[in-house]
Amino acid sequence: MKTWSAIVLSGGTNKRFGSDKSAALLHGTTLLDHVLSFIPKEVKTVIVGKDVFEEPPLGGPVAGIARGLQEVHTEYVAIAAVDMPYGASLFAQLLEAIKNDAAMPLDADGFKQPLCGIYRRTALLSAIEKLGNPHGQSMRALCELLVIDEVKVDAHALIDIDTPEDLISAHSSPRLTGL
Repeated sequence: MKTWSAIVLSGGTNKRFGSDKSAALLHGTTLLDHVLSFIPKEVKTVIVGKDVFEEPPLGGPVAGIARGLQEVHTEYVAIAAVDMPYGASLFAQLLEAIKNDAAMPLDADGFKQPLCGIYRRTALLSAIEKLGNPHGQSMRALCELLVIDEVKVDAHALIDIDTPEDLISAHSSPRLTGL
């Protein structure tokens, strides 16, 4: 059995969305609660932007991940973005698929989704160390330092809500429910 923990990224400037995405309602449930509903209660979960904050603030997802890694010590770490409310539903499939440094789902266009992945903690720490200061670093640069297992998944689980229009559209897409 693979031991894992989860880091949920819920901070950010929310410029395109206009307000706190984590509190936005999808089918009567906040985006944050959707993400959390797919993570078993016994899995240690750190919410960056609520439980802990990166210093300096607003350093981007790599800085958020670096901060979250200070709180977890399992062999595997799941990374979830709050604006992908159903992404965490894929964690069991990704955990089963990981052979190298990380397992990431491919979206409908064939792009890897690093903010919905399972990582080996040691590989993630090593990659962040190689990047140097994580503030402002890109996920693309981080991923270039990892050997990634690409996993084909149900693309409906990868709905990404960046704008109010995305939220409206998400209401008409298939509804997934967690635990």
